[in-house]
Amino acid sequence: MKNIKNKNNIINKKTNNNLIKNKNENKLINKKTNNDLIKNKNENKLINKKTNNNLIKNKNKLINKKSDNNLIKNKNENKLINKKTDNNLIKNKNENKLINKKTNNILIKKILNNYKILTIKNKIKILNKNFLKIKKIKNNIIEGEFLEKDFFSPSYINFNNPKFLEIDDYFYSGLIIVNYFRENRDLILKTLLETNINMNISIFYEKCETQKILKELTYNIGNVGYELKKSNDNRQDIDIAESSYNDAKYIRKEIQLNNEELYYLYIYINLFSNDKKELFYNIDKIEGILQSRGMQTKRANFREEQLFLSCLPLLENNRDLKTVGKRNILTSGLVCTYPFMSSSIFDDEGIYIGNNMYNNSIVLIDRYNTEKYKNANMCIFGTSGAGKSYYTKAIILRNVLLGIDQYVIDPEREYTNLANNLNGTIIKLGTTSENFINVFDIRKESIEENEHGYLATKIGKLIGFFNLIFGELNEEEKAVLEEKIIEVYKLKGINFNDNSLYKNNNFKTTKDMPILEDFYNILTEEKNKKFKIKLIPFIKGSLKFFNNYTNIELNNKLIVADVYELGEDNMKYGMYLFVELFWDKIKVNRNIKKAIYLDEIWRLIGVTSNKDVAKFIYKIFKTIRKYGGSSVAITQDISDLFSLDDGAYGKSILNNSSIKTFFSLEEENIKLLSQYSNISEKEKMEIKSLRRGECLTFVGDEHILINVEVSDYEKHLIENKKIFN
Repeated sequence: MKNIKNKNNIINKKTNNNLIKNKNENKLINKKTNNDLIKNKNENKLINKKTNNNLIKNKNKLINKKSDNNLIKNKNENKLINKKTDNNLIKNKNENKLINKKTNNILIKKILNNYKILTIKNKIKILNKNFLKIKKIKNNIIEGEFLEKDFFSPSYINFNNPKFLEIDDYFYSGLIIVNYFRENRDLILKTLLETNINMNISIFYEKCETQKILKELTYNIGNVGYELKKSNDNRQDIDIAESSYNDAKYIRKEIQLNNEELYYLYIYINLFSNDKKELFYNIDKIEGILQSRGMQTKRANFREEQLFLSCLPLLENNRDLKTVGKRNILTSGLVCTYPFMSSSIFDDEGIYIGNNMYNNSIVLIDRYNTEKYKNANMCIFGTSGAGKSYYTKAIILRNVLLGIDQYVIDPEREYTNLANNLNGTIIKLGTTSENFINVFDIRKESIEENEHGYLATKIGKLIGFFNLIFGELNEEEKAVLEEKIIEVYKLKGINFNDNSLYKNNNFKTTKDMPILEDFYNILTEEKNKKFKIKLIPFIKGSLKFFNNYTNIELNNKLIVADVYELGEDNMKYGMYLFVELFWDKIKVNRNIKKAIYLDEIWRLIGVTSNKDVAKFIYKIFKTIRKYGGSSVAITQDISDLFSLDDGAYGKSILNNSSIKTFFSLEEENIKLLSQYSNISEKEKMEIKSLRRGECLTFVGDEHILINVEVSDYEKHLIENKKIFN
């Protein structure tokens, strides 16, 4: 008997799960299962002789492995469940029903956990509508449908805290506006929306039934009026009663006489953040802002779920919130709740400028949109290092992608890297340069088709150029110079007859035009001596590169005129020649978009220039629109811009620009600028406090604070040296 007990202690692994263990091990196994082992406390019963010979083979009471596998072979094997055969045991309808119930319970728990935001009724509705339909059960794997709702449904929602919700690692908490100033003349949500705090605002307007309201008002006025007459001044709430009485009369009057309507107003604010401390800090901040505007708020504790749903675009104004936040307002008062006071520009074919600093919306401007803007001109002002040149380069880069012809006057050699990286053309004018422009060139495109007067037009431009060299000329001196200009062209066979500019049916080239030296040689009279002396540097001295024939071609989409080598005193000569050259090119085709950028424009319209040159620049700004072009004025010296003729030309250019961009400026420049533009006191403070890369932009009637943004690749193109072979 001891041998049997020891034998039962070591059971083959394959049969462990097949032995029936129970306290009543006294029962005998069916005759056909004589090989099965019986465990019982009394161990006094004998095992069939046939099995004893096979079971006990050694003193250590071990069971032979081969015989163990043959022990259980009887008709009742279906009662024992083996791990390997578990999935094959369930073969009847009743068992399938039980499994379906279990899997459904699992799914219900899973769905309810994922959609706790819904009420119990709604959860049950979703289940009934087969929100997740069970198709098959195979190998304990549940296959279902993944619907569109699953894409935006949260993975979890935590309702445990009455002060906030937790949804996918974000915390949400809400405010209900419960009271307002009796009278408001400003937008009550303006300061709220000008913050950078993440929030959703939901505003509900519920129209009241006019006849019912009038009836209630009349009844109220009668009752309160009667009580006021009967009461004495010692009544504690006399002031409140009188105020209520007057308000009721005012509302009735507005409804009856001014066709006003009465509405119920509800405003809910839902703030969110991924940091709990930041969330409550922002709630305190918003409460302070609203209180400063005369509004009282109540936190949505224990109503966070209702407020969250009311701030979703579902048009659901929850009853629990309506009883708290309901306030009446007349039609005229609804204007004060208008929430879209922050300007935003999103032109369909515009280029990306940056992000609105108030609401973080992107700003896309298409300045060539003639339906929206009166012209495509721009003014860009800012101190050194404020970001105006970087902003200009970003615009040039993005316009290159649109195939716009662009011409840049570069006095500080700031656009060289960009031009190289974009395979543009750089034209240098200076002592070491091999590029030349003939001052006396008359180009075919200088006047439009079917117009006349090539020489007359050129004389006016030359008078402006000589004004820069000789200083301010009086009318007598201008007449003398004009006479000599006509004479020098006559030597080349050119006169006021436009046909004289053609040779063999082709327009004459630069080689057929006079040069400065030809003009210098005819100034032989004594009265012209001072002109001749001032021309010596241009003929024989350091500026003799002006005395040559033009050898450059403008056959590129991006052309940069580098006048840096001319130096501070002589830069204006080169800038003027390039402006004239580019202007003639701009007039060639009206159907092609083009732009000219005048950096440090003060040199051409400021006190160092003269009225003739300033008039020419102003003419470009005034008329470039009809040629499909855009003029861009860039400067940091506001005082110099408005220094010529009491700022008349600077003001004219500013007023003829639909887009004005102001980067950070010094206080005295802001004061000067405010004399010539419509800048509010608040905007003056904003311009002064702008950081690098931030600007205040006037686009038509809209004033927007923009944070200029560029991609890493754009930054690489703008800042780095040539990166393309």
